[in-house]
Amino acid sequence: MSQKQEQTGNGAGNGSDAQTRVRVVADLKAASETIENSAFDLAGDASPDVVSDLIRITADLQMLIAQLSQSGGRGG
Repeated sequence: MSQKQEQTGNGAGNGSDAQTRVRVVADLKAASETIENSAFDLAGDASPDVVSDLIRITADLQMLIAQLSQSGGRGG
């Protein structure tokens, strides 16, 4: 367990921050695509508010993805 705890640090100097960022961005992209596809799948069956909310969430995720992709290690 102590190795796992050591791996959860900020990783300064060993590139783990960049690797984590890449994994997070990839996961957010996958989530965004899933939510967007779900919005379109539900468009005929769900209430317009639900579909609108899903599209809004997708847009928010895409904005976050763009910020994380551009920020590099800016930190704030």
